Amino acid sequence: MEEFWQFPCCWAAIDGCHIPMKCPPGGQEACKEYHNFKNFYSIVSMGMVDFHYRFIWGSCGFLGNSHDAVIFQSTDLWNSIQEGLIPSIGKSVGGIDVPPLIVGDSAFPLRTWLMKSFTNAVLSPKQRYHNYRLSGARMVSEGAYDQLKGRWRVLLRKSESNRDQVRITTLLCMVLHNICIMQGDPISKKLDLSNSEKRSREEIRKLLQIRDCPSVRDVSFEACKVSNALCEKLWLKKETGQVS
Repeated sequence: MEEFWQFPCCWAAIDGCHIPMKCPPGGQEACKEYHNFKNFYSIVSMGMVDFHYRFIWGSCGFLGNSHDAVIFQSTDLWNSIQEGLIPSIGKSVGGIDVPPLIVGDSAFPLRTWLMKSFTNAVLSPKQRYHNYRLSGARMVSEGAYDQLKGRWRVLLRKSESNRDQVRITTLLCMVLHNICIMQGDPISKKLDLSNSEKRSREEIRKLLQIRDCPSVRDVSFEACKVSNALCEKLWLKKETGQVS
């Protein structure tokens, strides 16, 4: 990830994806819980992707109205990372110890091991460049989902199955997606949805005036130091012509 996308210490990208389904029984409460900000009923798949568009971790089944930050913080993976799952094999960046990093969009909380873009009202040139590099790295997760839904179109249309069946089908497709990549079975450009034009999640969230989950604003001082150190390192590389 670091070498291919030129974002220091990065090893994976994380993102959520809505899997459409019919509204399950439960009346008005079910309608509210499964109706997402894209205006259809769904459950959410959360996946972590490597540079080769393979899912190295995945979860599925959270209600469509759930926030990505809440979903991730409710997984066993989050708890395991908090308890020290990521090995202490980081690098020193500007005098700051930076651990192996996961990158995500603005929906996720900032942690020493989980980086997202700067969200200041006014960004400095360094911060804008940092966001540009981070965005490039995290786009592999969106690309993986586009390929996943392109190969298995059942994930594109509204499923008439129940929640558990949709969950199992989605996870199965993620496994098959990895097998196809490992076996060198390419996806045609016609099926790869990443080739089609679409609005970014940030643009959709802005249009719908969707606010961040309160937990997203829970930022530690150490996480900010890591983010700032990476910002300086990326800018220095740009200034010295070490990255394109």
